[in-house]
Amino acid sequence: MQRHLHTLFTLSTLSTLFTLFTLFTLFTPLNLSAQNARKILDATAKRLTSSGCIAMDFKATQFSGTTPQSGAEGHITISDRRFHLTTQDLEVWYNGEVQWTMMKGSDEVNLAEPTDEEQTAMNPAILVQIYKKGYKLWVSEANLRGKSTYVVRCVAKDAKQAFEEMYVDVEQQTLTPLCIRAKKDGDWMRFSILSLSSDQNCDDALFEFPKDQYPNTEIIDLR
Repeated sequence: MQRHLHTLFTLSTLSTLFTLFTLFTLFTPLNLSAQNARKILDATAKRLTSSGCIAMDFKATQFSGTTPQSGAEGHITISDRRFHLTTQDLEVWYNGEVQWTMMKGSDEVNLAEPTDEEQTAMNPAILVQIYKKGYKLWVSEANLRGKSTYVVRCVAKDAKQAFEEMYVDVEQQTLTPLCIRAKKDGDWMRFSILSLSSDQNCDDALFEFPKDQYPNTEIIDLR
């Protein structure tokens, strides 16, 4: 009887250990080093900054905590720090120095010099590069929209960073970003990249407010 109980105890223990090992394997990031995580993001950042102009269709969602609050779909063309963005509600031009923002249907456009943090929030090519300073990195594997992805988690080492935490979902085959999620002051923002094309032809004028097309629009200088 004692030997029988000992055998049952041993089998139960082994079963428990196997279950714990399985759960650990399923829910713990793969053994991909922080160095590999950095290499993945380096390649992704290069994909967005060294291919001439990049054009994206996107969906952006703002959250209160983890509850969706507002969202917008649109198109953005990027050349390094410069960008031209359009959504159903607004249009934004940034030439690397000043930014024009116009609500659709308005007869006014605001002219401003955005802060680095504001540029980061508006431009995914900059947002995806914040890992380079002051962040710890981890990487795991997942699937998004039917594609195998790397999920790189970036956590700020101190409170000085623009965002506390960020996740970048990168398609494994092309190292193209599919989604960027960033947390600030407990709230999240999500930038889903629905399509991306590189080596686009774009003139410098694309990134500046076309005054000739809006002759009756008042420019309000907020600098």
